[in-house]
Amino acid sequence: MSPSSLALAATLALAAPTAAQVIPGMFGYLVTGQNGTAGEFCWQFDCTPRPLRVVAGETLTLRVNAPLSSFFAIGASFSGTSCLPVPGVMNALVLDPPIVTLALGVVSQSSPILACWGGYDTATLALPGWLPPGLSITSQAVAVVPSLTGPNGPSLSAAVETTVQ
Repeated sequence: MSPSSLALAATLALAAPTAAQVIPGMFGYLVTGQNGTAGEFCWQFDCTPRPLRVVAGETLTLRVNAPLSSFFAIGASFSGTSCLPVPGVMNALVLDPPIVTLALGVVSQSSPILACWGGYDTATLALPGWLPPGLSITSQAVAVVPSLTGPNGPSLSAAVETTVQ
């Protein structure tokens, strides 16, 4: 192999991981409030909710980063201690019953950040001003994304635990 061919092969080998920055079965879910943002942008799932301190009366922005035209839903509960596999769904359910639906939608915005699936959508959640300090609400999203083993399918995101300060 010539030195120029070797240099080209090394360049392509180093560039390959950055070109494929999406991970099948993974997508992003973020919650943003006046104290910051919590969640995962796109590449990780585990059963530990990401903490976010919130203020009663503020409005949160819930963001799903997933493929354009993908269906998504966001659910919430008063605790997130489960790590329950759900048949036919990638990752695990973190929310504990009872679960309420906060938002339903279809990913409709094109994202200029090409490090994820190329789409996003947001929903807002207005927190009542009377929420008591210390109250925690955990939320988690589900979206249809490409999988490792076949066609697109439902996947669960990392969860976010919002606690009123």
